[in-house]
Amino acid sequence: MKALLVASGIAPGRALFLRSAREADMTIAIDGGLRVFRDYGLVPDLIVGDMDSVEAELLKSYRVKSDLVAVPAEKNETDAALAVDEAVRRGAKKILLLGATGGRIDHLLSNLMLLKYALVKGTVLTLEDDEQEITLHRGIFDLYGQKGQTVSIIPMNQQAVVTAKGLYYPLEKLVLTNEKPRGVSNLFLTDHAVIESDDFVFICKNKP
Repeated sequence: MKALLVASGIAPGRALFLRSAREADMTIAIDGGLRVFRDYGLVPDLIVGDMDSVEAELLKSYRVKSDLVAVPAEKNETDAALAVDEAVRRGAKKILLLGATGGRIDHLLSNLMLLKYALVKGTVLTLEDDEQEITLHRGIFDLYGQKGQTVSIIPMNQQAVVTAKGLYYPLEKLVLTNEKPRGVSNLFLTDHAVIESDDFVFICKNKP
């Protein structure tokens, strides 16, 4: 099952949102992300959050259409983390999170942490906006893109030893660390690359 979650960061463009909604088996508005559903004329299956960033009248108009999971404002988890929990509880194995970039940097950083948070729960999470797509990987994995498309490989933890084939700058057991920014702005040579990493790495693909 694939779930679409929409947070209240920079709103996705119409094409991205509608395509993502069509491909999803379940849709969840995270607090102020409800505005995106309103603006594009769709109704989410579920609304999750402490409702501190959504207008009361807008929430009222959707309460009869969508299930509501309201939580206290004073809590340990972010609204996005609780939405991931709810999606996983309802059977999601793939999650696409829109509206997770832009705005507050602390929210962006915590949303990036959700990539591993979901993976530990057995669910693959992707962050996407109109300019980029961010995923988290470890081990040997395939990457797909377009010839000339920009892709960056960034270690999540202290370091990762990375080999990359099919990219303009080939990597052969290169040690990437969080103390020095390397692995940024590589390019696909074709539409396929193979990456091997001994620890978690963020894969950031810019959209052509």
